[in-house]
Amino acid sequence: MSSQGTVPAWVIEKQQKQIALQREAERKKQVRQQIGKVVAVVRTQISALNNDDVNTWAEEEMEFVQHTVASSASIVEADVDFVLKRLHKSKVILEQIQSLTEDRAREHQRKVEAKRTAYNAAVESVKYLRLELTQASSEKEHERLMNDLLDVNDSLEQATVEEVSEAVEAIESQAVQLRERDHLAAVDEELRRHIISSVVKAMSELGFVVGKPKLLRESGNVAVVGTLSSGRTIRFDVRASGEMEFDMDGFKDRSCSDSLDEVLLLMEEQFGVESGPVQHNWKNPDRISKGSKGFPTGGNTRTMGGSGQ
Repeated sequence: MSSQGTVPAWVIEKQQKQIALQREAERKKQVRQQIGKVVAVVRTQISALNNDDVNTWAEEEMEFVQHTVASSASIVEADVDFVLKRLHKSKVILEQIQSLTEDRAREHQRKVEAKRTAYNAAVESVKYLRLELTQASSEKEHERLMNDLLDVNDSLEQATVEEVSEAVEAIESQAVQLRERDHLAAVDEELRRHIISSVVKAMSELGFVVGKPKLLRESGNVAVVGTLSSGRTIRFDVRASGEMEFDMDGFKDRSCSDSLDEVLLLMEEQFGVESGPVQHNWKNPDRISKGSKGFPTGGNTRTMGGSGQ
């Protein structure tokens, strides 16, 4: 006997779902077994590592691996694929971690050496600068630069190569500026010494008794006073720039101008000191008190702009 018929579609669909669930359960079981095998491999890899070096240079990677291994002990069914994927990544990380550690250690050493080289070069440069400086006023600024370098040294370990380079370049730039200022000050001082020497010699040749040049603390000028046998005096105040102020006392009428011209002419002809235009501030002698502040001999005051060449 034979027969024909149909199976309802809902019956087939239900069977398909049951088969799919069974297959997925079997697959996850296999994944769990694979997780156990990979965990065993990863743990063996970890035990073979030099943990001190690895923890220093691959700390983030090791934390990832150890967290993955720890989480594999308590996974739910839904997480098995995710955990296996992380374990595979952990296995690859551990296979490469030794070379990664060595590369990072070398890179760190390179940076340490780069920072130390930049710092030491700056120290040598600033130390040598001290041998070039001639002005007492430059000493404190040089000392400050050396202290700034000590601050850089204290921060070498924490600072980046870029931060160290920027810091020492700034200090070296300041050192160059200090050398330039010191040089200009030395040139000005040498010029002033030449002008003062010329003033002393010129007045002496013209019969003045010239006192020792005196540094005036308030203004920083150097005063040179010459006295004739008649009691008449000429005083020159020489600024650091070479500009001079003069004060003439005891001269009648405007004969002082002739005496001044004699001094300036002799300075130019014999000592090469050329003066610019003389500016006279003529004042009534009766209205000027003797011994006024800033002019020990008192008397009329005239101002001259001068320069040595």
